[in-house]
Amino acid sequence: MSFDEEWSELRSHAAQGQQAQMRLNHVDDGSGGRGLPNGGRSTQPDLSVKSDELGRIGHDAFLLYDRIMSDGGWAQMTTLRASVDLAEGHFETAAALSKADEVWHTKLGTLQDACAHISNHLDFSAKSHAKDDAEIAYTMRDVDGDRMTPSKINKYFN
Repeated sequence: MSFDEEWSELRSHAAQGQQAQMRLNHVDDGSGGRGLPNGGRSTQPDLSVKSDELGRIGHDAFLLYDRIMSDGGWAQMTTLRASVDLAEGHFETAAALSKADEVWHTKLGTLQDACAHISNHLDFSAKSHAKDDAEIAYTMRDVDGDRMTPSKINKYFN
């Protein structure tokens, strides 16, 4: 379904008094209500992310961060030079082009900040979760007080 079709359908439901709802960690069970994952046949979540996937996303955000100012900066320098040339020629559009250059620079900075936030947050989250997992694995004890190894823990989930 395309975005336009889905948007049109949501507007139609809203017009009929139905509210659009976001469903996290489950899928519709076919009844239109809040279903369990896979129609209630499984307890597995329908959304999962692996650490290596987060790492790739974080790395791509870092690479984009570096390219934004170099590639976007080139466009900014060209625009700035054009606005100076227009001003020297007494063209009124010079001020508008200069303003566009300011806005462009602001947007580049915002985009770069967003990329840095994504990269840093994913790095922090991956390290934090790995540390939490290691601490839990080390401190978990069974009823006899023996340390729970990953293989002992895993048997409870199979």
